[in-house]
Amino acid sequence: MRPVEPPRLIARFETDERGAPSFLPGKNLRHYKIVLEVENPPPDAYAATFELDPTYYDPVRTISPDHDGKFRLEMASYGDYPVTVKMRTKQGEVPLINTLSQALENAQQSGAPAITEAISYIANH
Repeated sequence: MRPVEPPRLIARFETDERGAPSFLPGKNLRHYKIVLEVENPPPDAYAATFELDPTYYDPVRTISPDHDGKFRLEMASYGDYPVTVKMRTKQGEVPLINTLSQALENAQQSGAPAITEAISYIANH
């Protein structure tokens, strides 16, 4: 029997038709479109609270699993910061903590230069 993988926070860039990360142009910064996801959520998880940087308009967001049973949050960011996810289960709360850049590296879609450059951009801002 294969051991159950623990839950972890990953992040992926939304990409355009060429596979390059999509972003919203700002005055001086690129706000990349990102999907945060809990990989391997506990089977009895019924909600997840994502705590983003306090500068966001709505920095604490609680979601239910989507139609695929996944906990996904779409957002945009130009810089790195700690992200906390509190998984709510029947047994209690399961906290997940990671930085945005590390979550992006954990789920790096490819070794494509555009993805690597976007992760570096996030990590350095």
